Amino acid sequence: MSLIAVPEARLMLLGWNLRVADVAVRERVAFNSDEVRDALKQLIGRGLVAESVIVSTCHRSEIYSLSEGDARGEELTRFFAEWRGLAPGELSKSSFLAEGADAARHLFRVAAGLDSMALGESEVLGQVRQALKLARESGTSRTVLHRMFESAVAAGKRVRTETEIAVRPVSVASIALELAAKVFGDLSEKTILVLGAGGTGDLFARQASEAGVGRLVVSSRTRERAEALAGRVSCEVIPWEEFPARLPAADVVVGTTSSREPVVVRGDVEEAMRQRRGRPMFFLDLAVPRDVEPGISEIYNVFSYQLNDLEEVARENRAQRSRQVPHAEAIVEEELSKFLGWMGNLSVVPTLNDWRRRWNEQRDTELERQPAAERERLREFADALYGRLLHEPMRRLKSESEPGKKLDRLEAIRHLFKLDDE
Repeated sequence: MSLIAVPEARLMLLGWNLRVADVAVRERVAFNSDEVRDALKQLIGRGLVAESVIVSTCHRSEIYSLSEGDARGEELTRFFAEWRGLAPGELSKSSFLAEGADAARHLFRVAAGLDSMALGESEVLGQVRQALKLARESGTSRTVLHRMFESAVAAGKRVRTETEIAVRPVSVASIALELAAKVFGDLSEKTILVLGAGGTGDLFARQASEAGVGRLVVSSRTRERAEALAGRVSCEVIPWEEFPARLPAADVVVGTTSSREPVVVRGDVEEAMRQRRGRPMFFLDLAVPRDVEPGISEIYNVFSYQLNDLEEVARENRAQRSRQVPHAEAIVEEELSKFLGWMGNLSVVPTLNDWRRRWNEQRDTELERQPAAERERLREFADALYGRLLHEPMRRLKSESEPGKKLDRLEAIRHLFKLDDE
């Protein structure tokens, strides 16, 4: 099947993602919302592409486009290098290019969470929706890319409802929050105390904030780090020497420091439980060596989990998600086939053939209601009328020189005359 039967138009994807580009490159080609709008308008304004949508997240920057001329990946790379003030070679060596069905398939897999660092990631579906929204606001998504992105979102929704690929959390922080929710129920009124503000503490604080934790408190030996974290995540910073006295107010305590000795000791936990009058406490030790002194789980209503416990759960969850991949891939291919079938019809010959078939069906239905002796004469009259009425629309469609307009008009005809209905 030909992906785009209009010869001048070509679907293309140029991207930088976690599989081909390191963090340093991805940071330099990342876009915020205003930059997406600006880049899209410039791409169209310079005549490089007829349609374009940009998907930009922390793991990927991908430019989907419908090209009307001879524009290739090299031209788009030069455009973005110039736009970002980078050397074209620096971008091209860490980019990837896909065309036609391969470009569409990549987007469908992204929306389904099959191309994410965490298999089955749910956030990416919203990011694909947002990319289409920005393109629509910028006027750069028309017939083809709008349909492609809507179809990709539909595929992503099906994968999430018909498989269990996104059911079980696979990050240690997500698993810990899920376990805490089993102990406390709703976390929106609970307090989490994070000890340490390095990479692990930062990650956990951000996920806890996104999970809707009621109150987030951070304490670090390096106060500057804690305050920098507070600038990224809404949280309270307390001095390191004060955290033992603040334990009674914490429902969940997370250890992420690089201390060689435990920083949470049994005596402090016992005192905290006396002040809490037996209300449960949840300890999560993500540090190596341990931040939480062994044995505190022996205290009544104290729940304690170590990094190894959670990593074992994470491995099992990843394995269960992986078992869902064949089903998810089958859904993607099914939805992709529908899109490619629709796109294959966006050419003059298939559309005119379908248009004529629909006319003939309606003509024959009406002729069946007429006297048999009149049918042949009426058939000739109907066919002559059809030829006169459609001669000029067909001529204009065939002679339209701008592929983008031709695709729009063909899609309008197919919609108005229900040519894609079964």
